Amino acid sequence: MSPKNLYLLGLEESPNRQPDIHEMIRSLKNEISRGEEVYSRDELAILERKLHECQEFLRAMTQT
Repeated sequence: MSPKNLYLLGLEESPNRQPDIHEMIRSLKNEISRGEEVYSRDELAILERKLHECQEFLRAMTQT
């Protein structure tokens, strides 16, 4: 099993190329699905909050 994604947890510098909003949502969903086998409850809450923020941002940007 691969390690935690420290970038998504906000514990690591961003990569050279910033992921777009769709990539972020996909990555967050993937990491959340790994559950408590990999992440603590607090870390999962952080990821879920970030997912919600990304989804709200995307919704706001696509409303006409």
